Amino acid sequence: MEFQEYCPSLTSYSRWITREVKIGNVAVGADNPIRIQSMTTTDTMDTVGTIEQSIRMINAG
Repeated sequence: MEFQEYCPSLTSYSRWITREVKIGNVAVGADNPIRIQSMTTTDTMDTVGTIEQSIRMINAG
């Protein structure tokens, strides 16, 4: 599937004008930084595997 049909670039973004919303102490939207949350799928007792997967997520952006 060609991703450009849905997204012109995987590495750059453009922001829409939005209003600020607070989720707990964290403000999202408006001029706040874009916040991304990820999860690992490794067994957390597998320290090396979890670290490797975390590094892959960081490198993926």
